[in-house]
Amino acid sequence: MGAKLVAYECVPLGFEVVIDHEDVEMGKIWNLWHNIKLSDDPESWDSEIHLVNKMQGRLGQLTADQRLIRAQMAEFCRVHPLFPQSVEILCNEIGGGRFSKPAKIGCEGRGLLDSLGYHDEAILKEQGKGIISDYIRALEKWLRRGRPETSIESKVFGFLSHPTESKVRFVEKLIHMADSDEPSLSSLMDLTGDACEGACKGFQMQAHESHLGRPFNCFKCLSDAGGITKCQCCYSMLLDSGLLCVGKAGEVKLMIGEFRRFVEENILSYSNAINSWLNEEPPKEAWLKDARYVSENGSFEMVEDIRSSLGKRNEVKEWLAACLLKTVKDNQRWHKRAELIDDFPGATSWFRESLR
Repeated sequence: MGAKLVAYECVPLGFEVVIDHEDVEMGKIWNLWHNIKLSDDPESWDSEIHLVNKMQGRLGQLTADQRLIRAQMAEFCRVHPLFPQSVEILCNEIGGGRFSKPAKIGCEGRGLLDSLGYHDEAILKEQGKGIISDYIRALEKWLRRGRPETSIESKVFGFLSHPTESKVRFVEKLIHMADSDEPSLSSLMDLTGDACEGACKGFQMQAHESHLGRPFNCFKCLSDAGGITKCQCCYSMLLDSGLLCVGKAGEVKLMIGEFRRFVEENILSYSNAINSWLNEEPPKEAWLKDARYVSENGSFEMVEDIRSSLGKRNEVKEWLAACLLKTVKDNQRWHKRAELIDDFPGATSWFRESLR
């Protein structure tokens, strides 16, 4: 028999448990907050986590779908190729109350869905192809001088900025290479690596001798082996690296900062949208005046889209949305860097008001 969830009444708050076989008395215990706080000790969790766990304790027995939605949330990573679509996937799951899209949305957490067999090779391969297809459509729209409408289009347009002859040539090569049944990882690395070397002299040496931040760390850790199934993050990071180098040409640390800016603008905007639903009122923090990736209209549309996805409130949805807000705003915060969201306390005001 394959792995399965242990009976809910046996699972402590903030954890999940699976067993591999019928004759296994106790299986693997997964800390659902591991991607927020790198600890298995509940005493080390902050007041916000304890608040959300108390909400869970008042719910009674959860359904298998609700438990799986929470487990998928525990995988969330803000630099995964599906971010920020991953937030939208989770909101649709919460709103519908059904675990209907077992997408891989990160490398964080403890891989509970992997243990349960949801992320098989066929699903991951199809998901990886979808990610590359999204990039191709965004690049083709950029070539047509279209208007960005999705988050990935905003990223592509923002990284590339205004068209030039050299940018167009690079994008055309990239589309040709990516628009194949399964692009060669080594060829994609060569193309984007050459672009980065041209934009930043000594890039190749930095890539091989030091640990660069995302998306450039892929150049050091990735071997020529491996395909689209196992290296979705690497495909995405290589594409982002090439676009940043061609579009922003400068010091590596400045281009890493630009990638971080895209992530942080979306973290702030999605946190604001989820927070607005939890508070049942318009958002306290609407948009960034100097936003580069999430416009004023985009920010308000995000609020409406999240509100529509989550739908009518109930206690389970409120708990899951609170889990999601905590996960989105604090994922990878152990790096202890200042972020955009730190300057906008209204974007996560639900926690402060609930803890009074």
